[in-house]
Amino acid sequence: MTERAKHEFRTKLEATVCAEMVRQGLPHEHRSLRFRVRNAAGAAAKYSPAIVARRGPILFLVEPMAVISRPAIERLTGFLDQHSPEIVLVIVAPDAKVRKVPPEAYDEIYPESEVTRMTRRIREQDPNGIVLPFEKPRPAG
Repeated sequence: MTERAKHEFRTKLEATVCAEMVRQGLPHEHRSLRFRVRNAAGAAAKYSPAIVARRGPILFLVEPMAVISRPAIERLTGFLDQHSPEIVLVIVAPDAKVRKVPPEAYDEIYPESEVTRMTRRIREQDPNGIVLPFEKPRPAG
């Protein structure tokens, strides 16, 4: 069985991210964590990040998003408000959609064309160091 065969992905974009992580030797897991996120009304919604990459105590949750929907954005924004600063929420989106994602919905965002750079950034993160700052793109509009 090949390394890639052990991975289960649900979208072409997730498969692209996974393949690059395998190529660069970045250990990762698919849907290995489960969280509950409270919405504005106080109800809890389930959230299981697509990809988890661990760098010491720092968790990178990578969410490939081919479709940007309001419910997904609200869930991610709520997640960031409610969970540890040692979790870095990373979105990978089609190039044309990156500026449509509000900055409060992620810690880092990368266009699909920069999956190699995103993977290298995670791989090079010092497990014992601080998370490097990320300059967020300006939203469209």
